Amino acid sequence: MKTIIALALLVLAGWTAPALAADNASLLGDYIVTGTETTGGPYDGPGPLAIIMDKSGALNLSWDNGKYVGVGQVQGDKLYVATFDQKRAVLMIMDIKADGSLEGKWWKRTDAGTKGTEVWKKK
Repeated sequence: MKTIIALALLVLAGWTAPALAADNASLLGDYIVTGTETTGGPYDGPGPLAIIMDKSGALNLSWDNGKYVGVGQVQGDKLYVATFDQKRAVLMIMDIKADGSLEGKWWKRTDAGTKGTEVWKKK
């Protein structure tokens, strides 16, 4: 069910799978994650991030050794990610930087009007 909801969020963001699969390959790997909570306070986690490619061409994201999982897709210079935290839907929009890092904002359902941040740097 979570995968279906996550894919529905990506489709609403304009995602199309096969045409963008080659762009996704450049993001594969392990990352160190820093950021802020949706309250604006210091970030406690979620630990390291691993990105692998699904056979569909979508990206599978796994933070903190699988404690949090998500699905993502590249469109232009952005990575769109749908995930869940504490049984609430989370949407992330990450800017892909020239140095291979990603930086962006995330919104959690029921945290109306607020956003957290994340920065991902390849290990």
